Amino acid sequence: MRERRLLPVGVSGLAAALVVAVAVIWLEAEDRAVGALPWVIPEVMSTDRVGPQIGFLARSGFLWGAVAVGAAGWLAGHGQVRMVRLRAAVVAFLTSGALLFTYTQWLVHENPRQPWLVAKEACRWGLMFIGPSTGLLTAAAVWAALGGGAVRLPYRSRTALVAGAATGGLFAAAIEVLRRAQPDYDTGRAHWIALTTGAPLVALLTGALVHATATRALRPVEAIRRELADITAQSLDRRVPVPPTGDVIARLAETTNDTLDRLEQSSARQQQFVADAAHELRSPLAALRAQLETALRHPETVTDWPSAVREAAADVVRLQALADDLLLLASHRATAPAGEPVDLAALAEDLVREYGHLPEAKGLELTCEAPTEAVVRGNDTRLERLLRNLLTNACRHARTSVTVTVGTDGPSVVLAVTDDGPGIPPEDRARVFDRFTRLDASRTRTSGGAGLGLPIARDIATHHGGTLTIEDSARGARLVAHFPAGARPAG
Repeated sequence: MRERRLLPVGVSGLAAALVVAVAVIWLEAEDRAVGALPWVIPEVMSTDRVGPQIGFLARSGFLWGAVAVGAAGWLAGHGQVRMVRLRAAVVAFLTSGALLFTYTQWLVHENPRQPWLVAKEACRWGLMFIGPSTGLLTAAAVWAALGGGAVRLPYRSRTALVAGAATGGLFAAAIEVLRRAQPDYDTGRAHWIALTTGAPLVALLTGALVHATATRALRPVEAIRRELADITAQSLDRRVPVPPTGDVIARLAETTNDTLDRLEQSSARQQQFVADAAHELRSPLAALRAQLETALRHPETVTDWPSAVREAAADVVRLQALADDLLLLASHRATAPAGEPVDLAALAEDLVREYGHLPEAKGLELTCEAPTEAVVRGNDTRLERLLRNLLTNACRHARTSVTVTVGTDGPSVVLAVTDDGPGIPPEDRARVFDRFTRLDASRTRTSGGAGLGLPIARDIATHHGGTLTIEDSARGARLVAHFPAGARPAG
């Protein structure tokens, strides 16, 4: 594919060089056909040896040559995208036409001044410099136009093209300024060569250097791209190379690696979560299935069918609660919490009043100590879920009383739930916030929860820009949540 793309470049450059060679050889042949130069100086000065031929080249010959070069580029681009092929032909036509026009204008300018010498000089300079430079410049323009074969030029080619064109234009302008600054000095052929050959070659050299520099500068980016293309969900431990340059590309690589670190950690947490969830669901489902299958296969052993159905229904309720908790953990971070004002004091009073009539708090004394107002910004449904989880946990372990306290501490709103149960040992205070964690002394699969209540509560607090910790208490456990007062939750 690369060879096919380079074929129009070489063919266009070769065709441009051949057009120049044919033109200057034709002039030399016509000059010799006129005959030998006379030895009388006045006759030499007045003899126009190849004027008609130069006039043809200046009027339409250069156009025919440009058409030939463009046609060669079009034919050489066979098999490529039509738009890219057309672009190569047009660029070859325009570039070679512009160069051939400038060369023929030099012939028109020089022929009246040196008619006896113009054909020989044109042949010598054409074969030595003009032809090769025309071919090289045309090939470079076609190469830049083709780029990577895409309809739009790639970044490196655009940069090189702009840099080369700007440098060549400035160089040509400088030559013209110098010529105009010395009107009495006959620059002649030197001025023409510098303007029509030197400036384009300077532009080409500049463009080539810029292209090489851009290619080298973008090499780390390509290495990063290749590495990212090879990274899959099974190879998140791989990292992109960081170049030792300390520039924006190095910072891009570091940021990419940081992103991969977070993705790897997130993937590991997700895999662990799925494994824990499957483990938690497997046991109650197996027990429920065994219970129901035993009752169906041996109905004579079941003396109290309503009791068996109630036990199965209780297991289903626990499974439903577990599924709801899992769905909440999986989805509540998908969107940012709403930034609505929520009065934690009013919410705490309502829930304490509600829990006073629930079976979970039977025999317990529930009290709420809250000021008139304690407003935070967040999602009222999720904040209610946080307080419910804390109350359920406290009621499960309390002996006689549960106290909910809402207050302010500087710029923070503090929510505390305290019970008079056995408490949580200091060495277990971090572990209880891990998912599916149960403390052997106080929590079982039947009497306790699934080990998701406190992790969900801390997740909600963190998502609202707050914290949830376990603090020392004279008796029982004390869980304290801090929220920014009236501040918008973290996204």
